[in-house]
Amino acid sequence: MARESKIPLARPDMRAHVLKAALLAIEEVGFDRLRVKDIADRAGMSTGHVLYYFGSRDRILVSTLLMSEADLDERRRAELAGLDAAAALDRLVELYLPKGRHDVRWRLWAQVIARPPDDEETLLRLDGYFRAWAAELAGVAHRLRGLDQALADDFGARHCRLMDGLSSDVLLGIPGRDAAWAKETALAAMRRELSPGA
Repeated sequence: MARESKIPLARPDMRAHVLKAALLAIEEVGFDRLRVKDIADRAGMSTGHVLYYFGSRDRILVSTLLMSEADLDERRRAELAGLDAAAALDRLVELYLPKGRHDVRWRLWAQVIARPPDDEETLLRLDGYFRAWAAELAGVAHRLRGLDQALADDFGARHCRLMDGLSSDVLLGIPGRDAAWAKETALAAMRRELSPGA
């Protein structure tokens, strides 16, 4: 995966290159066996060079999660923009939940939760991604039911946390609790609350 260009990459480009290599390494090696060397090999760099940009394996993982969330945030906005409210709800839930037990994005979240960063800036960025999901869900709830802003915000935050819990069961691999189960369960709870008689 080494770059063919002889022109040195600027620091932001080099960091992005390493993070893409980290995603590839996670998919190929898995978290349990992942070493900085696995990332460096896929980036075509030395381990020391990778650590120069990030300092530690944990910082690489949290930075990879931030990159993944930024990409998904952009994708979510684009995909939901042209959908009616019912279709947007379905797609939002699908995008939020893990695709399966080995979903890399959700495995990154699990690793970062187990070993959280201690700098406030990173914590605020992570919280910002959660708030963006909750706000998107609140907007869909408003469109579907006409909830006022406070109720829609409460709905968005609560149901994102519900999906977090469902995601844990999927990641654990509990029998009968796969991605399809999580999506069906989340949507059933949301639709119950958003139904006209609720």
